[in-house]
Amino acid sequence: MNVARNGRIVKLPDFLIVGAARSGTTTLFSLLSRHPRVFLPPEKEPMFLSVRGQGAIPVDVRTGKPAAYVIGDLGRYLDLFKSAREDDAVGEASTWYLYRHRSTIRNILELYGEKAGEVRILILLRDPAARAWSHYQLKRRNGEESLPFERAIDPGVIRERLQKNFTPGFDYVGFGRYFEPVRSYLENFPRVHILWFEDLMNDAAGAAREVCAFLGLEPGPARGGAPKLNVSGAPRNRLTGVMGNFLYRPGGLKPLLKPFLPYRLRADLKSRLSSRLFRPERLEAGLRDRLIDIFRDDILALAGLTGRDLSRWLEPAGRTGT
Repeated sequence: MNVARNGRIVKLPDFLIVGAARSGTTTLFSLLSRHPRVFLPPEKEPMFLSVRGQGAIPVDVRTGKPAAYVIGDLGRYLDLFKSAREDDAVGEASTWYLYRHRSTIRNILELYGEKAGEVRILILLRDPAARAWSHYQLKRRNGEESLPFERAIDPGVIRERLQKNFTPGFDYVGFGRYFEPVRSYLENFPRVHILWFEDLMNDAAGAAREVCAFLGLEPGPARGGAPKLNVSGAPRNRLTGVMGNFLYRPGGLKPLLKPFLPYRLRADLKSRLSSRLFRPERLEAGLRDRLIDIFRDDILALAGLTGRDLSRWLEPAGRTGT
């Protein structure tokens, strides 16, 4: 939408996909990018609204430098939307926006001013125990995580990593505490839609229609089941481990290839290859039960807030198939 800022008109997103991470945001981003009236920037996860005014950009542990994909400059952020047409529904997706909801909401209110109430907020939510395990597997796949899962979810380890300004995805537990962020978005914005991971995976076409109706668009483009994108887990064998290392770790020859391969093509290729290179691993029953105990109160509060039956999220490992 066009917003007046400092004496000029700038284009900001009409809608934001704010997470949660590992809850279908890549799938939804892919589905919406096919819609002829939706404009999404070529790169997912700019994270701008969560880092603006927050000091140093979080560090990518693989390089020891600020995460290259994060945009901290308003000018660069606005450039993402310059080529959108006037009648496009303009959006972006950044999974830190749910976790860092306070800074994100503050920045939305400040940047959009009197038009903040027109922003549409899309929130995707997933069983937090399964989400935490999937997030851990993703970071291990990407070469960011070396600790065993039970150690990585220790509160002291999480606290130490955050104090070092590592990218916040290492807070596998905090990313699954949904109640407070969801309540904050509902309190600050009149147009909020919650999409549940299970519904998206079971009926992608129905979920796309639901989202398009929320955005005021004609029915969406999804057909059939949801594509399996951005799969994480353990390499299927030694060769796929080598290939995965090339795909997901920074450096090497990839900077030389980037100018010849558009981001969307690279992202689509990586997402589709991931299902061939990696196999999801099962979360141990004891660890799932431990996570359920951690998340129980938050899940019950979220169920009361949304009216959604979340009892399945509280089922022990043997009954969920997780």
